[in-house]
Amino acid sequence: MKKPVIGINPYYFYYRDSFWNATREKYYCAIWNAGGIPVTLHHPVGDGSIDDTAANIDGLIMVGGPDIPCGVYGGKNAGLLDEDVMRPEREAFDRNMFLAMKRLHKPIISICVGIQHVNIIYGGTLYEDLKTLTKTTVDHGEFNGEISYHNVELKKNSLLYSIIGKSSIGVASAHHQGIRDLGVGLSISAVAPDGLPEGIEDADRPDSFIAVQWHPEVMVGDKDQLKLFRWVCQRAA
Repeated sequence: MKKPVIGINPYYFYYRDSFWNATREKYYCAIWNAGGIPVTLHHPVGDGSIDDTAANIDGLIMVGGPDIPCGVYGGKNAGLLDEDVMRPEREAFDRNMFLAMKRLHKPIISICVGIQHVNIIYGGTLYEDLKTLTKTTVDHGEFNGEISYHNVELKKNSLLYSIIGKSSIGVASAHHQGIRDLGVGLSISAVAPDGLPEGIEDADRPDSFIAVQWHPEVMVGDKDQLKLFRWVCQRAA
């Protein structure tokens, strides 16, 4: 049986006039373990590149990354962003790849900044810094790679619950931002103990994508986390 090809949006950084790929290896291992073939995508060089890329892969993983610039969603607290802010090339690429894959009804997993980006695409907003702008008592980790662990509650009427089959799971977390105003047409599929949305899906087409705030690739040895990657591979096959 032919294995599905799963595209991974690159975590590029710019150095000495070139983009370098710093995507964590764990994303690739997770796809292999779930039965797919991971491939790194490339920022488009022409108007048709996005559609051509989407047509030639079977599923998409949107990986974690730096803060999305406030101007993309009307944020007013730019001073709370990390120094490493997402470049416009990646913001446009991720946005357009997500929309192209969704039009083709191909499965998507959006992780960490991926869930934040999906929320923005649907018209939502973000907390630029959770510790400053909320009263959270949950350690959500940091973008610098500091991992924390906490539980999330899964909503029983959600796609996420139907995949994992549990109402609560432990997750690996590494972010300082989060969803503030939920985008139009989205529903919440998981929440942290402080009420922060940890999972979202399309209210009308919940099987079109999974978006989670945590890092399932960090715990891919856990069968519950691996189920997320198996979902995208099985849907893409």
